[in-house]
Amino acid sequence: MKNTGNSPIYSVIDVGTNNILLLIAKSGTKPEIINRASATSALGKDMQNGFLQKQAIERAKKILENFINISKKYTNNIIIIGTSCSREAKNIFVLSDWLKKKFNLKYNIISGEEEAYLNGLANISEFGKEKDLLFFDVGGGSTEFTFAQNGEIKKTYTTQIGIRRYVNKFGSDFFAVRKQLMQDLSGIPIDKLKHSVLVGIGGTACSIAAMKHKLVEYDSNVVHRSFIKLDELEKMQLELDLLDENQITKKMQFDSKRAEIILIGLYIVKEIVDSFQGSGFFVSDRGLQFGVLRLNKEKLAKML
Repeated sequence: MKNTGNSPIYSVIDVGTNNILLLIAKSGTKPEIINRASATSALGKDMQNGFLQKQAIERAKKILENFINISKKYTNNIIIIGTSCSREAKNIFVLSDWLKKKFNLKYNIISGEEEAYLNGLANISEFGKEKDLLFFDVGGGSTEFTFAQNGEIKKTYTTQIGIRRYVNKFGSDFFAVRKQLMQDLSGIPIDKLKHSVLVGIGGTACSIAAMKHKLVEYDSNVVHRSFIKLDELEKMQLELDLLDENQITKKMQFDSKRAEIILIGLYIVKEIVDSFQGSGFFVSDRGLQFGVLRLNKEKLAKML
């Protein structure tokens, strides 16, 4: 099945610090989803002195090859995007050169500000244009914030808050994590944004929602637009803190490979909601890929 009709089909592959995401859909203001998938590469795991581990690159290659082959069943318009980990890795050329040589595909490494903008673009019409919205996407290597008002993106922020980054540096030392987190949040005008409606985007927020609803298999219809209360976050943290990794894995059958980092991810989300004095947050599983699909044809062409 190849491109048909007025809305071309695109495959957008998001190479994150922890997960690689596949989205195949028709472009436009309301993308029509054809296929979605997620796989854990842990690309940024044990990253040292700015260098990705060889085994992490090989994991990413295997996932990317699979996702590219799936994509080609639907379209030749394949856009691959790298975020925080790719921005920082000194040897990311190993992955980008491989993509170019083997598949003749461009590796688009975007800035944190571009990532935040695409997150906002993906979600701005999902949660009420009349509200002040603050989107936050807690990723493996960075966390982006997007402030939207009256249906327009007003400001974007990118920080060094990252689950995999913190695990690599602090392990499970939550005191050190909180100290670093407060420091990394210091560049954001929290007082001006406290009355915004909070929306958590991405794998961590979605995993929290999936656990709340006790999902065995991930279900976007249940997760997307659901609401997580602050006291539910606190209760979940206390419960997970008493479990070992195997027990947490059983609670996360929908994405078991995220079990090793979910506790610190949950902690970061809770502290962010608390810092902005929110009663909780809405969940969105519409990440930057959906923002890419809302770009005009000229911008999309430059990414191919």
